[in-house]
Amino acid sequence: MEFRVVRPTARFDEARHFWHEVLGWPVTREWPAEHGGGRGCIVGYGDVGRIEFLEDADAPAVSGIFLSIEHHAVDALHDQLLAAGAQLVHAPTDQPWGHRSIRFIDPAGIEVAIFQWI
Repeated sequence: MEFRVVRPTARFDEARHFWHEVLGWPVTREWPAEHGGGRGCIVGYGDVGRIEFLEDADAPAVSGIFLSIEHHAVDALHDQLLAAGAQLVHAPTDQPWGHRSIRFIDPAGIEVAIFQWI
């Protein structure tokens, strides 16, 4: 079983670089532009979580949803995201429900919350 979020984006190269190089998610599949469609790639997280990016110059903005991903070292990741030029929504914060979390916007316009258990 796999859970995959699919995001068409006009910023395909930046999104691929960010998720693969900055966040360290392996690229599990890629394909070239064919038959009038843009390039695509799938990056993986663990055994079941995937994000698929599809190159699309006319992709609409993302609204009304964000991703939430568990990570073991939120503070270190925060520093890494800042160094990579990520658009931070909020710095590491302890939440009343027992998480320490950060939020940022990825190059494809997806808001992402990264959390760890306190």
